[in-house]
Amino acid sequence: MKLPLLCFQTAMRLCLPIFCLSCLHAEETPDFNQRLTGWDQKDGTWEGARGELKGEGTPSAKILAKEAELGDFELEFEIRLDSPEMQAGVLFRTSEAGAGVDNFQGYYIGLVTGDDHVVWGAGENDWREIARKPLRVKPGEWTDMKIQAVGERITAYVNALPVAEGRFPKFDGLDSVFKRGGYGFRILDGKAMFRNLKLKKAAPLATGKTYTNPVQSDGADPVVLKHEGTYYLYCTYTPDFPKMVNGIRLYTSPDLVKWEDKGYVLKNADSWGDSRFWAPDIVEKDGVFYLYYATDERMAVATAKSPLGPFKQKIQAPMLPDSIKIDGHVFQDDDGQRYFYYVHFNGRNEIWGGKLNDDMMTVDESSLKRMLKPDHRWEEDMGRVVEGPEMIKHKGVYYLTYAGSHFESPNYGVGYATSTSPLGPWKKYEFNPIMKSTGYAHGTAHHCLTTSPDGSEMFIVYHRHNSLTKTEPRQLCIDRIHFVPQTDGEDILEVWGPTSSPQPIPSAK
Repeated sequence: MKLPLLCFQTAMRLCLPIFCLSCLHAEETPDFNQRLTGWDQKDGTWEGARGELKGEGTPSAKILAKEAELGDFELEFEIRLDSPEMQAGVLFRTSEAGAGVDNFQGYYIGLVTGDDHVVWGAGENDWREIARKPLRVKPGEWTDMKIQAVGERITAYVNALPVAEGRFPKFDGLDSVFKRGGYGFRILDGKAMFRNLKLKKAAPLATGKTYTNPVQSDGADPVVLKHEGTYYLYCTYTPDFPKMVNGIRLYTSPDLVKWEDKGYVLKNADSWGDSRFWAPDIVEKDGVFYLYYATDERMAVATAKSPLGPFKQKIQAPMLPDSIKIDGHVFQDDDGQRYFYYVHFNGRNEIWGGKLNDDMMTVDESSLKRMLKPDHRWEEDMGRVVEGPEMIKHKGVYYLTYAGSHFESPNYGVGYATSTSPLGPWKKYEFNPIMKSTGYAHGTAHHCLTTSPDGSEMFIVYHRHNSLTKTEPRQLCIDRIHFVPQTDGEDILEVWGPTSSPQPIPSAK
């Protein structure tokens, strides 16, 4: 006979993890008793003792709370994986679960040892991955997790510190397939433990001013100049795809969210090259603005007295040497020396760099050397590619951020490498990519970095595909990015994104 839905007090007397969320006014802490009364063991082996749930799955183990029916909720728990190559995590909004690895309907978020990541997916009589992020997962160590579900928005934290204390959510995305259902736990190919389970009603979403990606259509390969209170965004104009014969497009904004189209800031007639006007960069020196851009797969530079242009080449010619192809980027070090990074074609896309001369238009050829090559699997989907370099210096360490894989690949993503010198040698971050496509946003890369209007937040500005099935015209997005302090090494870069859910607007005075 089907049990009625019980309030928390009755459930606790009977050791049943059964919840009516309308009865919950504060955080509730159900426990795991020895007989696991009120839990439905679907497969694998499970036992409860001293408030801890232990399970083993070879290949799988699932256990669900009986009669639980969750819609909007917040669930916290601790998890420990005890095998070197396995995964385990939480099932929620789940129904129709049975024996077998992917035999369930609902969502799952879990940790993976060996391959070191956290994954969010859905069971729909088969497995559908929605998103994944790199994460060090050590067997035998407890990890805090928190899942928030409000409508179609799912937010997941690992090592669940509040954002104000320096922890971004691993996932913050939209998926509308499952709206209600039960919850429980899942283990694949190993042993795991769970404890300190806390369940409460989800807090309402913030009602302040928000933005939702994309913030601007029709742009790709963005670079942002923050100048005298205004943001100037120069980009590849994707409605011109694939020939792109007209020039470089400009948008302006007071807040990174509301953008105004200013048209072509550089026009074909004012430049060397006839087509493929791509991937600009912009810097200022002594009141002159230098716009670097690719055209006909060579780098060129034009100048103007205003960030609004018009930009023109006095001598219409590409930069030398001819190995300088696309995706130019200028970085100025603390001593005033400027460096020029770009992509060279060598049967693959490689990132090279060298010293930029004082004329801002030529490069010291004797200083040129290769920075990065594509040598990791995530950089080789649909082509062997590292491109879109963007440099930032933090605590004396140089962070060379870049895009990997072909731009049309749904796996196009963002990674970085570090060095103690602006020209390397470089060590790629072991958990690249730090941002990649998800089930709700594809092609999320080729970016620049900037700050909020009040300077207190750092943002990554990037493009994404038009849809999950169509690349063009690509669209412009923004998300938060920050450095996470480490006690045993360099600070790491962490991205809150890609997002497609409402986000607080960039902070302003």
